[in-house]
Amino acid sequence: MNVGFVGTGTMGAPMLGNLVKKGFGVVAYDVAPAALANAEKRGATRAESAADAARRSDLVITMLPSSSHIETAYLGKNGIAEGLTAGRLCVDMSTVDPAASRRVAQSLAAKGVRFIDAPVSGGVPRAEEGTLAIMVGGEARDVEEARPALIAMGANVIHVGAVGSGEVAKLCNNLIAGVSAVAVAEAFRIAEGFGVDAGILTDVISKSSGNTWVMQFMHPVPGIVAKSASSNDYTPGFMTDLMAKDLGLAVNAARELRVPVVVAPAAQQVLRLASSHGLGRRDFTSVYLFLKPSGEQAPV
Repeated sequence: MNVGFVGTGTMGAPMLGNLVKKGFGVVAYDVAPAALANAEKRGATRAESAADAARRSDLVITMLPSSSHIETAYLGKNGIAEGLTAGRLCVDMSTVDPAASRRVAQSLAAKGVRFIDAPVSGGVPRAEEGTLAIMVGGEARDVEEARPALIAMGANVIHVGAVGSGEVAKLCNNLIAGVSAVAVAEAFRIAEGFGVDAGILTDVISKSSGNTWVMQFMHPVPGIVAKSASSNDYTPGFMTDLMAKDLGLAVNAARELRVPVVVAPAAQQVLRLASSHGLGRRDFTSVYLFLKPSGEQAPV
């Protein structure tokens, strides 16, 4: 099977690399020349446009930053839709507004083209390993058709429901992860202020009710977890700006449903502040750096 892969950035590049390793042919396109060159280094063939990538493949996969990007990539000039014929299947693995997924699906359906959403969790380390968690929304037969490609990139592929459901699951997951990262960073800054060793506190919490996935695998304090971003100068597994974006999507979804949310908006604002202080393109656990104590001259 030849896969057209549109969006070969931080996450897309290792994902397509695993497709190549598993024997898939990959025709790649990205608007950023450096990202496209990286895709070629990983074994992909260069396409001249998103439409060209779609035209030269059996299955189309997209991995893009935001809702506006997927709508442009699919429906814009020289977009994926221009290279598709009826019966083809598209898989969007971006994290976007569920409503955007459904809009794209409806537009493609008018051409007889099928669409599923399949956002991922695990960040760059698991993208490199091919062990992502993939949550999928779409028709069961379409999910099964895409499964061989998805399995090449992820260890867990879970069919959540109709188109857009994968995005809902991802936003709920990232709401918890984003809030947890802020909470863990705050807790360890308090402990630090009292002189409590971060390693000892980690041992205590790991055996207590405050234990979280973020603390176990993405610890915000450098030197505690060797493979965490914090121990590698906060090189992003998942950027602060992207986590802030995802929390914003979750907050907007809650607003539309009239569901009250309090903690998620607060965590989003902390991440936005971290971004405004130069941490936007570093890992989201770098919020720990932003939460450093005020100087002694501060009144409180």
